Amino acid sequence: MSLPHALEMLPRLRADRDEAGHIFVGLDYDGTLTPIVSRPEAAHLPADALTALAALAGRSDTVVAVLSGRSLADVRARVPVAGGYYAGNHGLEIFGPGLERLHPGAAAALPALRAAAAELNRELATLPGAQVEDKGASLSVHYRNAAPEAQLAVRDVALRIGRGRPGIRCTEGKMVVELRPDVDWHKGAALRFIRAALPYGESGPAVFIGDDRTDEDAFRELGGKSGYGIVVAEAPPPGTAARAWLRSSAEVVDWLNRLAG
Repeated sequence: MSLPHALEMLPRLRADRDEAGHIFVGLDYDGTLTPIVSRPEAAHLPADALTALAALAGRSDTVVAVLSGRSLADVRARVPVAGGYYAGNHGLEIFGPGLERLHPGAAAALPALRAAAAELNRELATLPGAQVEDKGASLSVHYRNAAPEAQLAVRDVALRIGRGRPGIRCTEGKMVVELRPDVDWHKGAALRFIRAALPYGESGPAVFIGDDRTDEDAFRELGGKSGYGIVVAEAPPPGTAARAWLRSSAEVVDWLNRLAG
């Protein structure tokens, strides 16, 4: 069965919010609040997106959280929302009102990650366009800007180095290989952790909007009747755990404004 467009679910979501008296709205950053760009440092939050998030966070019945693969410091700087919650490095770092946490498994993996970063930089130096992004508690190897004939080689190097080091796990996204601590933690677990810390816990409606494979963990976490995963894609992707979809980051901003209003 095809997914409905997320605008169709707004009346039900508003009703759920009114009945519960509160709602949780979580979002990814790259590809969700901002379009995908060639270099991660160039993905600046559009002014209208910040305005929409501020309007939502300003409601007494709404909690806003941004869960990203970026480092915690990076995502907090890019999305300055008063009273918001943040999860960086796919949830390994969490910060918000009353919360500040680095996953202990991430702390233990830091020496292995530093060694992997050094090896990646050495081996990829001869492949122009490859980019090793060191995010502290994880590494991202981007190959979007590598020459087409070199992209597979960059990916293979990243996977070989990541898989060859104990304590590191590799995952893949859009033109990127992620090297993360090998712990049972992801955006879905971070979402659950943040919600559990709220005064009303995990009760009431919750939404998570994302665009990439790593967001599927959050969609699955919200698989119950009061949870809504929304995938951002040109068309609903097969096999997604999301319950609705939006076409672009521009549609995400419009949807947020409608929910806020």
